[in-house]
Amino acid sequence: MQNHSYSNQLYIRANPKLVFNAITKEIDKWWTEQSNKINKVGDKLFVQFEKETSWEMDIVEYSHNFSTEWKVINANHDLEKLSRKDEWKNTTIKWKIEENEEGSKVSIIHEGLVPNLECFSICMNGWDYFLESLKKYLETGKGTPYRNI
Repeated sequence: MQNHSYSNQLYIRANPKLVFNAITKEIDKWWTEQSNKINKVGDKLFVQFEKETSWEMDIVEYSHNFSTEWKVINANHDLEKLSRKDEWKNTTIKWKIEENEEGSKVSIIHEGLVPNLECFSICMNGWDYFLESLKKYLETGKGTPYRNI
């Protein structure tokens, strides 16, 4: 098995400005309702799932309508079947948005989220699900974010 970091691309029928806004200010509409907005380099992004699963990220790049980069500084993936809860710590999530004829091409790479991590398949499936939620949100106005019910 190769040891490449998780990456994905999707094409969204929305302009780069709307995509960037969703990735930075409307995270609660497609990823998790328990999140905050980011506006600039130096901000902190906090997302939470369930009672104890959470990640805190430093925003290390923020280029309006083009790219953003998040460095995970605290991680707690609280699932019983995982022996390590902090595998996301010191990983980096990079987003890039390119305009195309249909709207936008969105590329994501989660550097450090590699197949030899215990959480890889769970996280890969999670990213795939929430990227589809991002696409649905931008194209229909209705994403499927995590809701703490």
